[in-house]
Amino acid sequence: MNRFAERWVLITGASAGIGRATAEAFLAEGARVVAVARRMDALQSLATAYPADGSGDRVIIRTADVTDPAAMETLARDVLAGPGVPDVIVANAGVGADALFVETDEEMWSRVFETNVFGAVRTLRPFVRPMVRRGSGRLILVSSVVGKRGVPYYTTYSASKYALHGLADALRVELLKTGVTVGLVCPSSTVSEFHAMKATRGPRQASDRFRHHSAESVAQAILDLAAGGKRERVLSMEGKLMACLQRWTPGWLDRILYRVLMRPGEADHKS
Repeated sequence: MNRFAERWVLITGASAGIGRATAEAFLAEGARVVAVARRMDALQSLATAYPADGSGDRVIIRTADVTDPAAMETLARDVLAGPGVPDVIVANAGVGADALFVETDEEMWSRVFETNVFGAVRTLRPFVRPMVRRGSGRLILVSSVVGKRGVPYYTTYSASKYALHGLADALRVELLKTGVTVGLVCPSSTVSEFHAMKATRGPRQASDRFRHHSAESVAQAILDLAAGGKRERVLSMEGKLMACLQRWTPGWLDRILYRVLMRPGEADHKS
């Protein structure tokens, strides 16, 4: 299949994990990719693996930090002046946080929201008007199942992912009938370097996950979501069950999450 033949796809956080796997999945279906990340060496290896063909570059690499407004403005200008308005944008760059609410500080909240929320805004906003003028475009936000139901130790991260759902809901209405659509993908725990790099304070969550996604499986879900018009995909059965319980029996879910994820002696916050 070549569902994205000659389409331009912009992906942030493309140097590793879900972002790298997503870039490779789009390239396998004929897309041309603008790969954005902070690490030039990792981006260069992606470009080397997918050299230019008779139609031009298959991968254009750009270093930019989504927390840097000036860098993201420069990125947008370069993309619009070069390959042009992307057909698909995947706002994937993100950072995790594992800490009880009482252990968090201003620095942690700022870091997570600057990356996960404002970083997504800086990625999408410069391209919305050009997409609307063209009459087509697909915006994909990489959220999480904890953006549908907050869990202990992940208060900061959950709050940032909830913000993406509010952003998507409002933006869908603003873009109705323009040809530009918005999708959200909600993985559970993913096997990647993301977890090794997340911010931590104090004791960490007692993790008892039923399933860990591979980066490639999440990338395939993003690819399918980009190809269709679906609003949202929750990827794991664990995530779907949690979302269902949150809707119908949230108090029961509170007790389940307490028993599964809280460590004895930490709930009193007396330390």
